Amino acid sequence: MMLTLPAEPGRERAVRAARLWFERCPDRLGGEFAATVRDNPPPPDRIHLSQLSPGDIWATVGTTIQPPGDYEGEPLEWDAPYSAASWQELLRKLGELPSVAAFGASTWSARGWHGPPSYTVDMGIDYGFVELGSTIDDALANDPAGQRRVLAAVREVAEVANPVAVAVATNFKRIETPLERALNRFQGRAEAGSWLRNYGWLTVLSDEMTERVGGLHRLRSSGAFVEVEPLAAGGTWLVATDTWDEYGPEQANRLFELLAPVLPPGRPQLTQFGAPVTPGGELVRTALPNVVAERDPREITG
Repeated sequence: MMLTLPAEPGRERAVRAARLWFERCPDRLGGEFAATVRDNPPPPDRIHLSQLSPGDIWATVGTTIQPPGDYEGEPLEWDAPYSAASWQELLRKLGELPSVAAFGASTWSARGWHGPPSYTVDMGIDYGFVELGSTIDDALANDPAGQRRVLAAVREVAEVANPVAVAVATNFKRIETPLERALNRFQGRAEAGSWLRNYGWLTVLSDEMTERVGGLHRLRSSGAFVEVEPLAAGGTWLVATDTWDEYGPEQANRLFELLAPVLPPGRPQLTQFGAPVTPGGELVRTALPNVVAERDPREITG
């Protein structure tokens, strides 16, 4: 999952949101595995992958700070094995709003690489926007009560963040949101203030985008959402259905028609094709799992 918010203006707000994200997500979204890592940090020598055995847990924290534009050296990097002390140092470094920050934990597999169970919470800054990310424990994601916990965790951060976009999705690649992937659109983060990056079971609109789609009254009277709420620091919180499983093509089409004025142009393709596995073979067909309407918003907006 991902939450996008402006880095400026309001840098202190962005710092507060980032710290709250890191404080809440591991405990609320990471499930039993993240809780185990947090309660029982792995030995500090496990920072070196060569020393891991199958079944060992590997966990690190780290940040990267991009130096000023006139500095010609390498980015300032810090990383350390996860521990109570390094976790507090990570939270302190978030006050500098680093270019990248992350806490990651995984289980070393018999194949000699990171495997499940795993958990990651991270942040990055690009094009003037902060992107906060977290994986979600499968048991939570597949349980209606767990899904409400996911919403509650995101809502707490969204209330202080003035967010412009959110994505809760399966098989999520952080490079682009599910909508951007279906559009083969790679400049979404650069245009986060102009176009909505994603819509779905959970959607967040900036105040400006809320006005462009007709305001809170139109959103509430549409009947397309079970929750339409203004957020304390700015933005609008929209939940389409009580549970993730209830959200499907019918709901996606209703949201598309409401949100067309702020959707990026183009017709999403939920069935995509990749290079063949072997030379001369058939193209690999991929059905994208996160539902958006396969319609171009220009059919409504002109």
